[in-house]
Amino acid sequence: MKALKTLAIAGLLVLTACTGNNTIYSNGEFTWKKTAFIQDTLKAYAPDAYTLVSNYPDPEFESGEWHLEKDLSGLPRYTAPTTLEEAIFNLSLEESIKAVEPDSTLRTGVNWGGVWTRDVSYSTILGISMVQTEAAKKSLMRKVDRLGRIIQDTGTGGSWPCSTDRLIWVAAAYELYRVSGDESWKQAIYPIIKRSLEDDRATVFDSETGLVRGESSYLDWRQQEYPLWMKPADIYQSENLGTECVHYAAWDILAKLEGELGDSSAAAEYRQVADGIKDAINANLWMPEKGWYAQYLYGRKFPVKSPRFETLGEALTVILGICPEENVAGLVASAPCEDFGTPCFFPQIKAIPPYHNDAMWPFVQGYWNRAAAKAGNPDAVLHGIACIYRMAALFLTNKENVVIYNGRCKGTEINSSRQLWSIAGSLSSVLNVLMGMEFTDNGISFSPVVPQQMAGTRKLEQFKWRKSVLDITVSGYGAGIKSFSIDGQECTDAVFPASLEGSHSISVTLDGQFPSRGINMVPNTYAPSTPVLERVYGSSEKEYFRWASDADSFIILRNGVPVDTTTIGKYFVKQDGEYQVIAVGSNGWDSFASEPLDYQSTEITARVGAMTTKENAKVSIRVDVPFGGLWFADFLFNNCQGEFEQNNKCCNRTVYVNGKKAGLAVFPQIGKGVTDLLYRSNSLKLNLEKGTNLIELRFSSENENMNIDVNECFIDSIRLTPAE
Repeated sequence: MKALKTLAIAGLLVLTACTGNNTIYSNGEFTWKKTAFIQDTLKAYAPDAYTLVSNYPDPEFESGEWHLEKDLSGLPRYTAPTTLEEAIFNLSLEESIKAVEPDSTLRTGVNWGGVWTRDVSYSTILGISMVQTEAAKKSLMRKVDRLGRIIQDTGTGGSWPCSTDRLIWVAAAYELYRVSGDESWKQAIYPIIKRSLEDDRATVFDSETGLVRGESSYLDWRQQEYPLWMKPADIYQSENLGTECVHYAAWDILAKLEGELGDSSAAAEYRQVADGIKDAINANLWMPEKGWYAQYLYGRKFPVKSPRFETLGEALTVILGICPEENVAGLVASAPCEDFGTPCFFPQIKAIPPYHNDAMWPFVQGYWNRAAAKAGNPDAVLHGIACIYRMAALFLTNKENVVIYNGRCKGTEINSSRQLWSIAGSLSSVLNVLMGMEFTDNGISFSPVVPQQMAGTRKLEQFKWRKSVLDITVSGYGAGIKSFSIDGQECTDAVFPASLEGSHSISVTLDGQFPSRGINMVPNTYAPSTPVLERVYGSSEKEYFRWASDADSFIILRNGVPVDTTTIGKYFVKQDGEYQVIAVGSNGWDSFASEPLDYQSTEITARVGAMTTKENAKVSIRVDVPFGGLWFADFLFNNCQGEFEQNNKCCNRTVYVNGKKAGLAVFPQIGKGVTDLLYRSNSLKLNLEKGTNLIELRFSSENENMNIDVNECFIDSIRLTPAE
């Protein structure tokens, strides 16, 4: 008794008292009881299925209570083993209604008006397609431009092609077809998808890696997920896990649509593109020593891997079937998870405030929950659902993000209540995970995953799907199905066929079995700071690089490959090449690689001094090189049409060498009205002849940016260095 009293004085009695049968989930920071969420002195509970009460100190709360205001009669009715689960589901249903604007499109969040391509698309795939089908259709069509292309509305450096995750629209549009069965919708989206993907094929594919270029999907705040030295052109040149998955999904869908609506030869061609991306992801990004995929390839001439774990991308590799089956369980079990959720990426970046860095986003957690369910990992499923539900219950809304190390909604760079994709993440945890629904062309496939701690009977009644109204019951716990029946008739396959219409009852009984998987709970961790290299000449005129860092050891890279290690902040250059340094932390994590520095005995610069516009696009440059072969080329340019993070006026030009198409030069926005700044474009590899070569920048249809009307920049000069 004396020991128990000591715990109470220390403020730990709450956790001690929550260890009985009443506890569903508990860690060192919060406890999910059947009746309440408790975090230190904070508490949230549900008196009934239409009320939540919280003492979280948020000035947005008027009374610390949520009471249902909207009529939910047109939406599915959810019955769960606990009232708290039912209330959180009903809160999310109501917020999905409130997200519908007067024009029947979906608002992004309380603080974010209008329709955003990636937000509405990821939301549609997660759960919004099932509860706001028509609003989702109208919203997606709002994100098609006058040329019939999907709009990339946000992203670094003037949007597309620095950011290319607009193709998640394709997966969302096709999900809506699977939900509605509307053939006219499929006919409408097919040409939009084909035009957008063909533009990307001409613009963002890397022939050497087989991957596509562009910013990390949804992670679109440059300093939040990239080393600070990376400029927009560097971000265009990077190859990111989540974005690769988005492109794979889009090409996979186009291959299906082409087979149904176009011609079989084109379908086979597009299938080859999709399979090529999938193979390239596994060949270039899989890290067997860690058991997960690299966050991205980045650099300039010689890309290197960022070994961070990026949750959305990793989840998509599992959900989309990119990750080989033999690797799925290990990937999910090894994922770094923290007490308040699975972070956007891990480890974190020092001296960057929480937003994507040091944060969990419920929509990302929703995708991770689906991946965990597909892996049959009950611990990961339970942790993920607990973290989403804790936020909704304490905050009385579905916030956009939360600080990963304290679980608070205050402290991130920006945040919003009633965030659309957070609503979807909460709904998906029920619809896709606990009820196990997955939509296919031919029906609804069921594969519920229910942790033992959440065992019981769940019902989803009056669920409208195509021409059917379904009452669905899932009983017990487990990751396998013991029995599946439709209208009392036992079925061999757990599928509700699309051919059935009218009212039906579906019953799923789980097998009570779970393989032992586990979860990798880790403390919040930071990688070392990125070294900043300085070029120095010694007394003997021997050149060396030096840097300051908070680490004790360093890896030296030449042309993207480790060539040496050192414990001092200095390295003498031994031969020509592109050099970088990685700091190695005592916690076992590496820093980002430093900005590449060239040490070249041969460098050719040619002055250009030309403005390229849509009306006067062609720029011709003659350069002389001392020997033939492969040369790296980049351009010094100015595009002052907008800031790094805003607008849509990235300038793009196709590069020709001696009359042959050779690649794409991208000239992103570098600052509004800043005419005296020059930046480097992306780096291209050109095959040049000995002597004089004609390099041309031309404008073609695939160079149309998202602005369409303005696509221009000033080209100052070109730089060439040997690539061999």
